[in-house]
Amino acid sequence: MPTVRELALSTLRPERREKLLRVLAQRLGAVRLVVENLHDPHNASAVLRSCEAFGVQHVHAVEAAEAFTHSRRITLGAHKWLTLRRHETFAECAAELRDQGFRIYAALLDPGAVSLHEIPIDRPVALVLGNEKAGVSPEARILCDGAYTIPMAGFSQSLNISVAAAISLYDLTRRVRTERPDGGLLTERERDALLEVWLPKSARAAGRLARLVRDKARPSSRVEPRS
Repeated sequence: MPTVRELALSTLRPERREKLLRVLAQRLGAVRLVVENLHDPHNASAVLRSCEAFGVQHVHAVEAAEAFTHSRRITLGAHKWLTLRRHETFAECAAELRDQGFRIYAALLDPGAVSLHEIPIDRPVALVLGNEKAGVSPEARILCDGAYTIPMAGFSQSLNISVAAAISLYDLTRRVRTERPDGGLLTERERDALLEVWLPKSARAAGRLARLVRDKARPSSRVEPRS
């Protein structure tokens, strides 16, 4: 008897099923993005789109001073494929990341900051981007393992947070995919768990799956002949 997962996959068109599994196979577990007290929903939405586009599955939102909100009109559905973790404090977020083996690097104009290209990737890495005006909080600076900057050649030395996120993730994910032996990918168990979350989110699959499950559960109306 087919499992619910197999039934769900069977409801998708072949090309849709192939794309879903291909995207899943490229999802990264060794790179995460932390955003702290973002104010503008447009920026938050653009950040989520960049995470999804570059295959970064996990996003952490610290809401110590600002609630993390986004616009579905801007994310264009990208948000529904991501795993968003909300934290009341940066300390809570940092503790969770460290428990999972992550180094934490904040985007800061700091004398001791390394270039984006020099962030070590021998361990999983979480990048931190701060509030649009205040930047990374003092609490977060203390708890991060280091700081990084994006190399620039012009007079400007700062970027919009959504642009900084896109550039940072492009460079870091490229290096992780090509230089880490495991490609930084999710484990097989993590992929299986994520697929269980993704399948019901396919609009086309949801209705068909519900009918299939309902049909499987419905008692048969066939009358057995008497012996």
